[in-house]
Amino acid sequence: MANRRRWGKAAAEKMSPEERQQVEHDTRLAIYRFQTDAYRNLRYSIATAIIIFGLFVGSDVFLGNADGARLWPCLVLLLSAALSAGHFAASGTRPRLALQLLLAAVLTTIVGVILLVAVSSGAR
Repeated sequence: MANRRRWGKAAAEKMSPEERQQVEHDTRLAIYRFQTDAYRNLRYSIATAIIIFGLFVGSDVFLGNADGARLWPCLVLLLSAALSAGHFAASGTRPRLALQLLLAAVLTTIVGVILLVAVSSGAR
């Protein structure tokens, strides 16, 4: 019981300045790693969702269901899936290019969805 670990102000008062600096450094490093992993997981989730959505809607091109005006939004969404797949290919070696590809994939997905809604609402 004599070696009981104390928390809070009592523990901070007994710490030497070097120990306090080491604890602060370790805490900052842990938070940095957590944030880095969280952002990486977010980027991977966005890229995966774009690939699935692009292939799902883009499959209409291969099945022959996208004819006329509906062909172009499907092709744009296939392009966004290809850009998103490029994000996975470049994420390990060229992180800046991977981020640019992901941004381009998000923008082309937005454009594709807007075009798809415009074509669907114009057909009625």
